[in-house]
Amino acid sequence: MPGYDVVATDGLSVIGTVGFFVPAAVLVALVAGAVVRDRRITAREAAAEADRRGTTREELAEDDAPDR
Repeated sequence: MPGYDVVATDGLSVIGTVGFFVPAAVLVALVAGAVVRDRRITAREAAAEADRRGTTREELAEDDAPDR
């Protein structure tokens, strides 16, 4: 007889493992995607606000400039 052990597993343990880890991985991916999306939207809104403020300052500076 050879000197190694053979481990037999049933299909239920494999199904149970996959049935736990796959949905958990999908949930983690969805949450990570939502966080990234939220940060992108927030950054885009902040950039638009900064651009609007900069444009307003430029317009004010042009209106206050002395005539040449």
